[in-house]
Amino acid sequence: MKTAFSFLWVLVLTTTAFAAFAATPEQESRAESLVAQAKERYQAGDFEHCAQLYMKAYGEVQRPAPVFNAARAYEQAGLWAEAKPLFELYLQIDRGEDADSLAGHADAQRHLDAVNAKIAADAAAHNAPPPPVAKPVPPDLPPVTITPPPVTHSPVIVDPPMAEPPKDLADLSAQQPTDDTWSGKKQAAVVTLSVGGVLIVTSIAIAIIAHSDLANLDARLQADQVANNQGLILHSSVTQVQMDSGISTYNARQIAAGVLGGVGAAAVVVGGYLLWQDGQQSNGHVALSTGVVPNHGGAVWTLAGHF
Repeated sequence: MKTAFSFLWVLVLTTTAFAAFAATPEQESRAESLVAQAKERYQAGDFEHCAQLYMKAYGEVQRPAPVFNAARAYEQAGLWAEAKPLFELYLQIDRGEDADSLAGHADAQRHLDAVNAKIAADAAAHNAPPPPVAKPVPPDLPPVTITPPPVTHSPVIVDPPMAEPPKDLADLSAQQPTDDTWSGKKQAAVVTLSVGGVLIVTSIAIAIIAHSDLANLDARLQADQVANNQGLILHSSVTQVQMDSGISTYNARQIAAGVLGGVGAAAVVVGGYLLWQDGQQSNGHVALSTGVVPNHGGAVWTLAGHF
């Protein structure tokens, strides 16, 4: 997606606002049909769909009235961020000096002021800290005397004596290393390698999610294109706020994936270096040994090792 898509909605409307108001009869007919549909949606309370139909009508015949009506519909729907640029656009393109134009200009300015106040109030409410939660005071309870249960002794189970293992198997068992503890450097190496691997896998997952969301937004934009009489592309249902939010989320996830991947790779390198140093100090000793543990008339073969 190109960065210019984030400004597509306002750019297209501002460009068409300075075009001539003349339109073909076919465009006039389509615009009248769209306006009639928009009025039906307004009466039904479907304000967001109503605004989209008004903007499609504006794409057919560039007159100020559909822009004002679309802004009012978004305002009725409580979509202040979508209504604000349309009120501002109407104030730019309605330059008439007659009484109706002057009255419409004053009405649009009044609604714009109200929308700006709503946006400021929502921002203040979003940034306000949550009210403190009072901790409940437990009631005073009378002391409770707890009587311990009587102690019972479990019967002692004595295992039968184990058979003496063959001499050759006992010798193999005696050869097992007795000190399997890891050094502090080896423990740090294993922990660092594990953390690095987790960070790398997390960064890959975040990058996949970011690309998936961006692809979904691109698909919506491709399916939502409406061309006006000047060959410009309008998007009737994907709003400016949605496009900006999608791009910002994609960029943030890409940065997070890059940072996590870089830190994870660095952790893997450090862990490998620590593991190599520990091997150098222990002369690269790697030991594997077999053994036998007697078990009620039989034996269990074991394989043990350390590095």
